[in-house]
Amino acid sequence: MTYQTPLSTSDRFEIVEQLNLHQRYIDNDASLASAQTYIGLYWPEAEFSVKDIRENVFRGVDGLKQLYDYAHSVFPLHLMRHALGTFVIDGGDNLAHVEWNWIVTWKAEKQGVVSTGTYTDRFEKRDGVWKCLSRASNVDPNWPADLFQPWVDRQETTFKAS
Repeated sequence: MTYQTPLSTSDRFEIVEQLNLHQRYIDNDASLASAQTYIGLYWPEAEFSVKDIRENVFRGVDGLKQLYDYAHSVFPLHLMRHALGTFVIDGGDNLAHVEWNWIVTWKAEKQGVVSTGTYTDRFEKRDGVWKCLSRASNVDPNWPADLFQPWVDRQETTFKAS
């Protein structure tokens, strides 16, 4: 696609910062304040598709809060760390398409890398601010279903809203 105004170095840096903050903020605690900080990385009408051992689409502020609350109440995120992998940013005219790799490591015991995958994002710049408008998460085939399935099986009893 051809753009009249290419992304500047500053635009690209701001987008990379958004990717990094996503990984940092998902590792915060399960409080409402932390959920709101995480949700603030997205435009209010944003959509987040997750394809791992489940397939879900989370839409808007309420959907993103549900995603955050689900992750923090079903999975032991306090034992994990999310990291930013390689990325490619393309775009212009206040739109950016980003494909980037994510890495989740286990901070406890001996598990090491828990899973990896790819995010495919669309960012939009409004009033000088870049935020995510859509994100699709696709887990790599290394997903350790045997590790995560017990938590998914208990989700009805462990889910808590922030």
